Amino acid sequence: MKTILALLYELGLKIQEILFDIGIFKIRTLPCKVISVGNLTAGGTGKTPVVEFIARQIALRRKVAILTRGYKRKNKAAILDVKPESSPKECGDEAVLLARKTGVPVIAAVNRFKGGKYAIEKYGAQLCVLDDGFQRRHSLYRNMELLLIDASNPFGNGKLLPAGILREKISSIMAADVVMITKADDAVNIEELRETINAQNDYAEIIESVYAPAELYNIFDKDDKLLLTAAAGKKIFALSAIGNPKYFDKVISGLNPSELVRLVYPDHHSYRAKDTAVINEKAAQAELTITTEKDAVKLAALDRSKFSKKIYALKIELKIIKGEKEFLDRINIV
Repeated sequence: MKTILALLYELGLKIQEILFDIGIFKIRTLPCKVISVGNLTAGGTGKTPVVEFIARQIALRRKVAILTRGYKRKNKAAILDVKPESSPKECGDEAVLLARKTGVPVIAAVNRFKGGKYAIEKYGAQLCVLDDGFQRRHSLYRNMELLLIDASNPFGNGKLLPAGILREKISSIMAADVVMITKADDAVNIEELRETINAQNDYAEIIESVYAPAELYNIFDKDDKLLLTAAAGKKIFALSAIGNPKYFDKVISGLNPSELVRLVYPDHHSYRAKDTAVINEKAAQAELTITTEKDAVKLAALDRSKFSKKIYALKIELKIIKGEKEFLDRINIV
């Protein structure tokens, strides 16, 4: 059944491409520069830290805004101005996290052109960063197409959704201007992956990056922070609801805990009061509870008194380990 659905999915992609080719659908152009950040696979590549990194770099010299769908947001307004204090349920967890971590305007809009126009008119945006824009490259012109490929699971089983994790065929790599290999420290064979990318696209710059832990902070009290060394030798409870929980476990394992207790929810899980009992049960088995920053924005919206122990979020930062200068040069000349 999944194979049949994958074929229908592929047919839909082809029809969409044809409609753009014959001019029924048209590419629209914003009166500002645009950098798109996207991926070939469903979830887990680590787009949010990359979008944050780019937005921070651009904000040093120009007015920048982030355009996102606000995935799984309850508020379905055509244009949603996401603030650091916004509800993750209403606006989407990643959108709120980006607003809190970057300090730049974050606009949630299914129609990115309208979202971009709003960002320009209200905030004077000179450059917009598209969060998850690769599959929408036919609808909005962009000055740079950045494609992320997760080194820990680059293409899954090589099949399209729902038979596999690919949102497009591997050959779509040809559409990228720059390819960033994320989680390069978890690659089975990084050189083989680079060769696969080059076979599809021999002109794109290939960058390698990792996600490095920076600090631990209490999700209910940002002033309560721990050094990363605080996890060493302790039994850790790892709580997550993200696309690639195995990599989260790998990062925590790098903090040298004595043991790891895990609780994994589906990606973008919306935490509810009923979840606290299960979380407390797991937390009682460990000395320190650590979650992701994406989970933290949702967990912090719950009643603090219902949690029996402190929960610390692991702050991570994007580290470019190969091609940093070339990457910064590329985004700075857009």
